[in-house]
Amino acid sequence: MEKKNRNGGWLILLLVIFFALLVSGCPKSKEAAAPGIKEKKEAAEPAEAEEEAEASQPASSPTAPAAPVRPEAPQVAEKAPTSTPEAPEDPIASGEILLNPAFPQDAEKIQTRLADLGLYKAAIDGIWGKGSRAALRAFKQKNSLGSTDKWDKETQMALFREADASQESISSGSVLLNPSSSPDAKKIQARFQELGLYKGPIDGIWGKGSQGALKTFKEQNSLADPDKWDKETQILLFK
Repeated sequence: MEKKNRNGGWLILLLVIFFALLVSGCPKSKEAAAPGIKEKKEAAEPAEAEEEAEASQPASSPTAPAAPVRPEAPQVAEKAPTSTPEAPEDPIASGEILLNPAFPQDAEKIQTRLADLGLYKAAIDGIWGKGSRAALRAFKQKNSLGSTDKWDKETQMALFREADASQESISSGSVLLNPSSSPDAKKIQARFQELGLYKGPIDGIWGKGSQGALKTFKEQNSLADPDKWDKETQILLFK
């Protein structure tokens, strides 16, 4: 009986202890289950704090776009001023092209130059005869180039350079020719003959043949006063 009471007492004690443990273990189990929720709360709190901080801060003005940087122009080396190129020299006057009096076209050029200088008085026909040779000898003697009628580069350069100087002033009209003057009349006659308008001799006499050539030339070019020699006619004739 006493043994039963002891066993019963132990059993009651064990039940009390077990019950006490059971009661004391419930808060712990709640706390054990809570950490997950607590962690979620703690994780949510910083996010909420950040949102509140952002809401409290004044809205910043949008950043203005940077001004475009203008690229520097590449430095170009300055060129030295170049001189105005001179007009190319006449290849005949420079001797680059040597005329041959045996060719009619070349002979006409030489006869025309000699006629401009008053040394040739026959027709400009491209035939290199006695009159042409005599005019050439006269030119060479006058310019200290010998006394022969031999045609060479030195003679050509002297003949055409001298003629070029007067030709420029005539073609520009800065010097107005006078048909009453024999040397001037010869120049006009020689030019008319080149154009096939004058068939007479280059004699410097302003006669009917010369006057007829002038009238024909002015009519062909629609110039007023067919019988009058003037600057406009001269420029057009010698251009």
